[in-house]
Amino acid sequence: MKILIVTNHMRVGGIQKSLLELLKTLSKNNEYDVSLFCCKKTGAFLELVPNNIKILPENPYAIATEQSLSECKQQGIKYYIFRMIMSLWSKCFTKALPSSVFCKLFGKIDEKYDVAISYSQPIEDHQFCNLTNEIVLNCTTAEKKITFVHCDFGSYGGNTKRNRKLYKKFDRIAAVSKSVAKRFAEIVPDVSEKLQTVYNFCDCNEIERLAAKNPLIYTKKTIVTVARLSEEKGILRCIPIFSRLKSCGLDFEWRIVGDGPMRNAIEEEITRHSLNENIILDGEQLNPYRFVKNADYFLLPSYHEAAPIVFDEAFTLGVPVLTTNTLSAVEMIEKRGIGIVCENNDEAIYDMLYRILSSNEKFHVNNKPNNKVCMEQFDSLCSKY
Repeated sequence: MKILIVTNHMRVGGIQKSLLELLKTLSKNNEYDVSLFCCKKTGAFLELVPNNIKILPENPYAIATEQSLSECKQQGIKYYIFRMIMSLWSKCFTKALPSSVFCKLFGKIDEKYDVAISYSQPIEDHQFCNLTNEIVLNCTTAEKKITFVHCDFGSYGGNTKRNRKLYKKFDRIAAVSKSVAKRFAEIVPDVSEKLQTVYNFCDCNEIERLAAKNPLIYTKKTIVTVARLSEEKGILRCIPIFSRLKSCGLDFEWRIVGDGPMRNAIEEEITRHSLNENIILDGEQLNPYRFVKNADYFLLPSYHEAAPIVFDEAFTLGVPVLTTNTLSAVEMIEKRGIGIVCENNDEAIYDMLYRILSSNEKFHVNNKPNNKVCMEQFDSLCSKY
């Protein structure tokens, strides 16, 4: 079966990591002949794509949707003007007309595929980027067209009338957890019969191999977070909570692996609460597993999440997960007995952290994620009706 997967880029991030794990698994399956199209061929994960995955040439108009105006100017004046007009129109109205113009200029991907998959997801209507749904629907001639939902669609900025219409045009919609599928069906009930669950793939052997490469050794009770430093991850709200915990005489270390737009604000808040010796920002890491391996707990205090792949990564390394009650938290953590899910408010987070830092209580995480189920789900997704 010939499959085309379309994404916007391969920079370090949750969706791209999930895609990389899918590509690695499919590369070992002789039933699939897989091609990858990136709107812009950039990102650290691009070098990790298996050699037998065919990476298609870039399209100059697709590149322009994934870079700044200054970068478009370097690309050529034609693309600078294109991006400027399309972005301005999208900001003033919506990207409905600009995306239609884009698809005409993009043209058709010549090669024939049995299945075309949009792996990224659309964002709100006034930003002219993340057009993978439009590319699959309008620029491919695949017999079956599929899109993925990686988010809590109810709390997601891309939950717009236009995007809901886009989703209805696909033959099938893959949700990365049962909870994600249920929430999406509540919001877009017309597509409930098209929805299927396809869990994120997890390369347990590779995670364990990387974790064993120069792992960090901790001398005090340590909590690790691996996340993009953005508002929805809830990292900023935890700093005053850890300050309260320190004032109770508790000793700890919180390592935060990742980067993002909230970094400066987080650094300032750490300094303001005099927590520089307790909270350490390790920045973006290609090998975050060596930070997680010897941690006592993994923490993800997000305001909203879908089905974070970091849950399975911590699970693989036997590190218990502490998390707030987001969309798939109970399904992925509580029901599998691999950690604690607290209510999504500051006081509940404090109580959870106080409980684990003030006692010798320890969750024992056994087993590992199983890709067999994921593969069966993906096979069913791509199969003929």
